[in-house]
Amino acid sequence: MENTADIIKGLMSKMKQSIAVLLFSLCLCCTLSVSANTATTSISPKLKAIESVYKADSQQALILAKELITEYPDNAEVITWLGRLYPIFSEFELGYEYANKALTLNISAYDKTYMYLTLADYYQYKQNTQQQFEYLEQAIEYAKKTEDPNLIVEMVSAYSNILADNNRIDQAMRFMSQSYELIDSVTSPDALSTMYNALCNIYLKTGHTDGAIEAMLKSIDYVIQSGNTQQLSVAYYNLADIYISTNDYEKAINAYKNSDKYSRESGDIIGIAYAYMGMGRGYLQAKNYKQALRVLLDAKQRFLSENIVESLIQIYGDLASAQLHLKLYDDAQASLSDLSALSSYKTEKSAYTYIQSMNTQASLFFALNKFEQAYQAQKNYTEQLKDYHQKQLDASTESAFEKLKNSIYAKDNQLLLLENQLKKVELDKHKKQTNFLLIVSLLSICTAVFVTFILSRNIKLQKQLDKLATTDYLTGLYNRRKIMAILSERFIQFKKSKDVLYVCMFDLDLFKKINDLYGHVMGDRVLKLIADCAIKHFGPEQPIGRYGGEEFLIILNSENYQAAYASLEQFRAAVEAIQVDGLFEPVTISLGLSEASVSDLYQTDIIQRADTSLYEAKKSGRNRLCGN
Repeated sequence: MENTADIIKGLMSKMKQSIAVLLFSLCLCCTLSVSANTATTSISPKLKAIESVYKADSQQALILAKELITEYPDNAEVITWLGRLYPIFSEFELGYEYANKALTLNISAYDKTYMYLTLADYYQYKQNTQQQFEYLEQAIEYAKKTEDPNLIVEMVSAYSNILADNNRIDQAMRFMSQSYELIDSVTSPDALSTMYNALCNIYLKTGHTDGAIEAMLKSIDYVIQSGNTQQLSVAYYNLADIYISTNDYEKAINAYKNSDKYSRESGDIIGIAYAYMGMGRGYLQAKNYKQALRVLLDAKQRFLSENIVESLIQIYGDLASAQLHLKLYDDAQASLSDLSALSSYKTEKSAYTYIQSMNTQASLFFALNKFEQAYQAQKNYTEQLKDYHQKQLDASTESAFEKLKNSIYAKDNQLLLLENQLKKVELDKHKKQTNFLLIVSLLSICTAVFVTFILSRNIKLQKQLDKLATTDYLTGLYNRRKIMAILSERFIQFKKSKDVLYVCMFDLDLFKKINDLYGHVMGDRVLKLIADCAIKHFGPEQPIGRYGGEEFLIILNSENYQAAYASLEQFRAAVEAIQVDGLFEPVTISLGLSEASVSDLYQTDIIQRADTSLYEAKKSGRNRLCGN
């Protein structure tokens, strides 16, 4: 009996222990579940905020996404949004980085579609047509998996547009026909605007300018419906280019002004510069040289601050022409000299600008009574222009010309058929829009209640915008755009005062190795520590910016070269002394110091020498400072 009692007692004790363990496990699971739900609940409204402002204010959407990535660095939805948003503002490198990262995560076919579109945009920026086509085909494949007709039409139309850009008209038309098969199911203004944009391109490539203008105006109507100010800026710019080709300069200038307006609304600084460049071209063609000079000088400063060389080539050519007509001969010669200095960047696209500059130079020599030089410049211009047109003729082979000639009537018939289909859809959509507007008018009263709230929120967001527009989200340093703007101001001051100006480029040694061995989270942490060290060492008075990736730019306030060198050497030693928990690799940097010279034409000349010195430091074994 005693043995039986002991056995029962032992069983009861074990049962109590099991129950206690089970209860503890249940409590732990509940805690984890609540924690996960809390995290999901806290991020969901922020993601919805991005989606709600994405079309109307892409800049604000990007700001919100940048804020979220610091708080949720591994969240797939935030990473996907950054992959979509960065290319809108020509930040193709960052878009490429986040799109690739998103594709390694568990995201939907819908999100994969846009990530592959981002990769295609990146390779268009890199002028790699083959890769661009491959990623566009991937985007179409995933769009079809979603079975969403709006998304499919948007991707197929985008692909048709690129095909037309590359003169593959027959293929472009075949893909457009896929879009029209789904047209009755399309409700998205974005998809319809993309379709009309592609149709416009096909019209242009087949010589139907009137049809191109009509199609682009339709595209703009749909972009207005979507409320995407960034896309409106691009659409009006494209419309203006078509008007320029038809010599309708007044309409072209008005379209460029609209492009400028919507670029400002979306916060697209580069878009404003392009709009001003286009306006300058329109005023120049319309022989309004004073207005042309004003807007071209503004565009020049914007492109200089961003160091967009291809656009600067066009600007200098147009500036020289405007200055010549205004008899500003010294200024015209200076613009031609600036253009000549960029000749190493000449591309097939910019070749015509250089040829036209020879004509401008000849006219300038003639105005200055330098007849012999004028004759030689005019002779060079004539010969270069002849060679240019001969190359264009050689590129358009006789067989290709005959093929286009024989197929033009077939294309006309296809275009007419597509137009009829689109007009039918237009009528149906107008009916739907009328009903929709009745509902909207009833809701407008409710909307007014929220206006005060929205205005107060916008004030707060504007302050955030001002900070984020000039700050690198990871390091807290100036971003590339801001540090280049500061350097541009310092360089102009240097050219006037002939005071000293020192610039340092530095980057983290073996950064790729850190990312590969310890992951990008550790890499970001190291970059932040180096940035904090730089702020502590140099103080708030010396501008420091993240130039790109692991590369940084410092504008030094030193009185002489020795002081600049000593300060940088102390900073290098301070970085070397940094201890990073969990990192068993030493953290070191290589630095390149450069001094401004009176012979420098641009601030980029100083950066180039600093970059060369940085390369020497790397080549010499890293963890050192080199200068010139």
